[in-house]
Amino acid sequence: MIVPLSWLKEYVDITLTPKELGEKLTEVGLGCEKIIKTKDDVIFELEITPNRPDCLSIIGVAREIAAIENKKIKFPQLPNILKTQKPLPLIVKTDSKINPRFTGIIISGIKVGESPKWLKEKLEKMNQRPINNIVDITNYVMLELGNPIHAFDYDKIIGNIMTVSQTKGGEKFESVDGIAYRLPKDAVVISDKEKIIDLCGIKGGKNSGTYKETKTIFIRVPVEIPNLIRKSSQALGLRSDASSIFERGVNAGGTIDALKRTTDLVLELAGGKIASNPYDLKEINFKPWKLKLRKDRLNQILGINIPLKKTIDILESLNLSPVHLPGEQRRHLDDARKGGRIECTIPTYRNDLKIEEDLIEEVARIYGYNNFPKTMPKGVIPTVQVPYFKDYALDEKVKNILKASGFSEIYTYSLIGDKDLTENNIDPEKILRVDNPVSRDFEYLRPTLKINLLKAFIQNKSNFEKINLFELGKVYSGKSLDEAKEIYYLSGITNNKNFFEVKGLLEKIFEDLGIKENSTKYIEILNDGIFFEINYSELIKDFNPNKTFKPLPKYPPIVEDLSIITEGDVKTSDLIS
Repeated sequence: MIVPLSWLKEYVDITLTPKELGEKLTEVGLGCEKIIKTKDDVIFELEITPNRPDCLSIIGVAREIAAIENKKIKFPQLPNILKTQKPLPLIVKTDSKINPRFTGIIISGIKVGESPKWLKEKLEKMNQRPINNIVDITNYVMLELGNPIHAFDYDKIIGNIMTVSQTKGGEKFESVDGIAYRLPKDAVVISDKEKIIDLCGIKGGKNSGTYKETKTIFIRVPVEIPNLIRKSSQALGLRSDASSIFERGVNAGGTIDALKRTTDLVLELAGGKIASNPYDLKEINFKPWKLKLRKDRLNQILGINIPLKKTIDILESLNLSPVHLPGEQRRHLDDARKGGRIECTIPTYRNDLKIEEDLIEEVARIYGYNNFPKTMPKGVIPTVQVPYFKDYALDEKVKNILKASGFSEIYTYSLIGDKDLTENNIDPEKILRVDNPVSRDFEYLRPTLKINLLKAFIQNKSNFEKINLFELGKVYSGKSLDEAKEIYYLSGITNNKNFFEVKGLLEKIFEDLGIKENSTKYIEILNDGIFFEINYSELIKDFNPNKTFKPLPKYPPIVEDLSIITEGDVKTSDLIS
C-alpha cells in the first residue's frame, strides 16, 4: 500500500516526523517497508496484513495515525443524495448469496474528459494512471475510503437490465483494457439482456466502460463474497486493486458513504444530474456489532495491568465507542471487583474484531509492545507429558542418523487429491476432507506420508543414481472432526533394494533410542526399492533416555592371528587339540 503524507494530513493532524511515523506504524502492525522523499511529498510503502483490508485506504491508515497521535480524524463531507422525480429505467436482479449488497445510482448529462490537476497528481502518487474524470473519480474514492467502485455506460446496458449471476464456465469476456478471457466456472458476473458486461470484483467489461462519448453512467458500489472473487482471480491469473480488497473483505457498511462521495465528485467534476433514486439491494442490514472486554481478562492475557482509563482511551481512539460496565447488576458483582467490563461497538470496517481476544490485541498494540516491562517467565513446569511431546532434540537425533546413512529430508504438503487416493487404494469416505479446497489436488488431509514420498521418488529417480528420502511429519486419521487425530510418522523411501541394509538402519535408530521391537513400524518392498513407515508418536513413548553403563573389562581379550605351516597330511583337529 502506497500512502502519500500530504493526503494523510488532509484527515489527521500529524506531529511526528516521517521517520518517527514510519516506526510507529510498524509498531502497531502496519509494516513500513520504505519511506521515499519526493520534491513535494513523502511516500510511505506499507505492508498491510490480510486481516486489515480497512487499511488498504487513506482513511484506514489515517485512523491508525489518529490512534497513535491520540487525535480526531477529519472525514470528508458526504452530502445526501437528492431524490429525483423522473428516474431512468433500470432493472437490477441479484442474489445475496453471491452479491450480499448492490448499491448504485444513475447520473445523466455528464461530460467525460480530462481530470483536474489535483486529482491526477494524487492518483499518480499512488501509482495510478489517470484515464478520464469518471474512471479517476472511482479510483480516487476507492483509494480514499476503501470501497471499490465501477462506472458503467448506462446507454450500453441493453434492455436496461443488470443481472448478477455465476458463470457455467467457458464464457467469453473482454475486459476494459481489451484483453479477452475464457471465464472459469462460478465466476460472478453482471449481464445485460445479451452479454456479460462486468467480471464482478475484478475487471469491468470493454463493452460497458465509460469513454469520451458517454453521457449517462450507472455507478455501482458492491459487496462481494471474498472466496468467490479469490477463486476467479486465481483461475484467470488476474489481480486488481479491487480484487485485493474484496478478497480480504470489504466494508459492507460503507457502500452508501462511498456512493455519496462518488456522486458528489461526479457532479462537481463532470456535471450532470441525478437520474435515479439510489439502489441498495440487500437481505440483511450491515450494522455495527457489540463486543465485550473483561478488564481482568485483559490483564491476564497481557501479563500487565493497564489502567482502566488508559484502556478506555485506547479503545476510544480506535473509534470503538467503549462503555464501561462496572458490574452494577447482581450477576456482574464479580466483574465489578475485577474492574468490570467494557462494551465496544465495532464499526463495519473492522471485520477482524470478532472475539474478546481481538480487543485485547488492539489495546496491546496501541499501548505499545515496547512499553511492556521485561520480566522472567513464570509458571509451573508440567510433570506429566502430553501423549506426544515435541522433543526437538530427539527429532534431530533421529534425523541425523538417517542423514548420516545418506538419506535426505524432505517436506511435503499435508493435502492430497482424489487421484492420489485412487492410485493408493484409499477410500475417500474414511479420511478427512477439507470443506473449501483450493483445488481437487489439495482436497484431503493425508492419512500416510507414503503418497507424497512416492511422488518425490518418481519425480527424482530419473535424475539421480541413488535416491534416499525421508520425512518426519503429521498424518491425519478419522472420518470427521470429532474423530480426527494428528499422528507423527517417520517414513522413508530408497532405491536401494538390499532389505537388510534398510533393516539395519532402522535397528540402529531403535538401538540408539533404547526401543525394543513393537508393531508401530513396517517395511514394504516396492518394485523400484524399499519404503518404511514408523508411527513416531507411539515409538517415542518407548524411548528410554537412560543408558546402562557397562565398565570396560579389566582384562580385555587379545585376538591373535596365527599362521602355522605343517605337512600336508596333518589334520586341523589334531592341531586344535
